[in-house]
Amino acid sequence: MGQGVVKSKADTVSLSRFEFAEKITNNGSDCICSITNPSQANIATIVLTGAPDTNTICLDDNTTFNGKHILKPGQQVIAIGNFTGNKITVLNLSLLDVVIIVMLFCPG
Repeated sequence: MGQGVVKSKADTVSLSRFEFAEKITNNGSDCICSITNPSQANIATIVLTGAPDTNTICLDDNTTFNGKHILKPGQQVIAIGNFTGNKITVLNLSLLDVVIIVMLFCPG
């Protein structure tokens, strides 16, 4: 192991249908937002807001961060970037009772 390694845990929550999570990001630090649909059979509908008004932060499937997204069963999306001190909001709008897993990490 290298010197100065710091171990910490990110904020991780499970969101049931119509539940949401919010996190204020740190200004000037890169943040990670990961959303997973652990369902084996059902599609999850999610809404994400809070990225800066630029196209520099995209989900790993190259869609813009702010907006509505559909996650197939077992699919995960990840957004990484400087969120400039904004508030990230993740909302589970799934029609069926699909639980999503949200991990939000903003070091600093």
